[in-house]
Amino acid sequence: KVLYLTFDCGFENGNTPLILDALKKHNAKAAFFVVGNFIETSPDLVKRMVEEGHIVGNHSYHHPDMSQMGKEEFTAELGELETLYEQTVGTPMAKYFRPPQGKYSENMLQIAKDAGYKTCFWSLAYVDWNQDSQPTHEEAFDKLLKRVHPGAIVLLHNTSKTNGEILDELLTKWEEMGYTFKSLDELPVG
Repeated sequence: KVLYLTFDCGFENGNTPLILDALKKHNAKAAFFVVGNFIETSPDLVKRMVEEGHIVGNHSYHHPDMSQMGKEEFTAELGELETLYEQTVGTPMAKYFRPPQGKYSENMLQIAKDAGYKTCFWSLAYVDWNQDSQPTHEEAFDKLLKRVHPGAIVLLHNTSKTNGEILDELLTKWEEMGYTFKSLDELPVG
């Protein structure tokens, strides 16, 4: 009963420190898929993610629909973010990619693979990204506790106020259900 925690980080609005605190408390390693704006405005948070043992993955620089892009445009989106990350953190970026909006094509997946990336989707998510319509704590627990399953790759958004507020309790509840948390580096590939 293992869970892989992933966060898509479009921008920072005050919830990421709470998320990082909860992960640290539970000794849970996560993957944060970041875009250019997030690294530009929150370099200290990106550095904290790395220092605390999390993966920082590539969610593209500008968050466009990349499913129909050609190789040159596609690799430029990833490369621009890689460069900014390396200038900010001082080490190369982990080769994990999450397509913006989850939109993909076979061609895009092949281009990412040829560039050395592992493309990471998810198996558990809920509507948490709309800042103007955040789920209540009860709605979030209802969806995330009922739908959880062994081996789930959980997608949460760092911009969600609800996620920031409930993550500590959510991780506790999952632990009580017998789950442990692992890094994407430990995901069996077959």
